Amino acid sequence: MSAGPAWMQADWGNLVMVSWLVDPALVQPRMPPGCSLDLWGGAAALSLVGVEFSNVVVKGISWPWHDRFPEVNLRMYVRGPNGPGVVFLGELVPKFLVARMARNSYGEPYEKRKVSAEKRVRHSEPEMAYEWEIGARTFRISVRAEAHAQAVAAGSLEEFLLHRHRGYNSFRGGTTYEVSHEPWTIRAPLRYAVDCATGAPFGPSFGPIFQSESSSVLFSDGSAVRVGYPRRMGA
Repeated sequence: MSAGPAWMQADWGNLVMVSWLVDPALVQPRMPPGCSLDLWGGAAALSLVGVEFSNVVVKGISWPWHDRFPEVNLRMYVRGPNGPGVVFLGELVPKFLVARMARNSYGEPYEKRKVSAEKRVRHSEPEMAYEWEIGARTFRISVRAEAHAQAVAAGSLEEFLLHRHRGYNSFRGGTTYEVSHEPWTIRAPLRYAVDCATGAPFGPSFGPIFQSESSSVLFSDGSAVRVGYPRRMGA
């Protein structure tokens, strides 16, 4: 991992990622300045992700009742002046302070929502589900995965999706930050489900995407992660 100063350190675990290859026009309007879409076979990639944060330390401080929480996010994939990275189209967490700090420090589109995570293990096969509430509706993403983890295959779509160590957004004219961790192993899916036909709260244009057949589904046990301080894009 990077030896640079970390704004946040945490363990990211039980990562569920369901991805689709979509028309670039769907996400092009959300492009930060100085970035371009990173395409796979001429298509833009879009991922709905659930992940658990634990052992969270921000600026060297472990905040009481804020050191463990689940997150659901929607991301697209770009190339920027500091290398390949991701742009978040929405990030949901159950902690108001976490959402406020991320918005104020990084300009990321965090929202405080009721988000929960549940894990079961049967015959060494993990089954992970994330749920989030919007109004009276509850939405859900879940994956049951194989017992054995494997390295990410070189040249695969999964490598394209996971080999990202940079975040970008439009905050203050263009902001970027480093995200570093050891290479992750993944577990192949046995089954998965996405229940978010309205696209909420990311936008109704994503509803039909979430109902369509995915291009990639994976589960990862994750690892320790360091998130660097935000800086001007290209600096």
